Amino acid sequence: MSDLTPTQRSLHAQTPHRLARLHQLGLADHPDEEFDRFTGALARGSGVPGALAMVNAISDRQFFTGLHLPSADELGSVAEAEALASAVGRVMPLEHGYCPETMDRTKPLTLPDVCMKPDFAGNEVVDLVNIRTYMGIRLIDKEMGIPLMTICVVGREARPMEDGRRMLAYIKERGAQGQYLLDQRITALS
Repeated sequence: MSDLTPTQRSLHAQTPHRLARLHQLGLADHPDEEFDRFTGALARGSGVPGALAMVNAISDRQFFTGLHLPSADELGSVAEAEALASAVGRVMPLEHGYCPETMDRTKPLTLPDVCMKPDFAGNEVVDLVNIRTYMGIRLIDKEMGIPLMTICVVGREARPMEDGRRMLAYIKERGAQGQYLLDQRITALS
């Protein structure tokens, strides 16, 4: 575990509690129709062409409880849509993507162009899925006091830097909606 970044070490330390809670909520390893619908709306409203959107349950891995992938029409071909679906799937290692970093932040993470930051440009998803833009925010289990999930939108085209404020406002607004959905699940357990 010594090769892990500080963010990854922090996530691993909370994994047993987070994983138990995700299982309790039924969000650890099964797609969820409500979160799938939420990610569809999240992608459509993002202003990011051909956006992918996820509700990401993070434990010892990343599991996309909610997932929206762009259609063949949005991407320009059936082959490209199938290749993207194959590359993304519902499971991703903690070392890939930007959601693990988002889990360790108190503020949203917005990257109009991931290649502008060397520490983010080298992430495996840049080449694997051709990610160029990211916006994400964590969702908190308020009863346990730990971050439990993230919601995010990723795009395959860099956005202008001046788009950063709009992206930030959008992900905060949608983060509040995602938090409400998570809070409802937690309340239903009580």
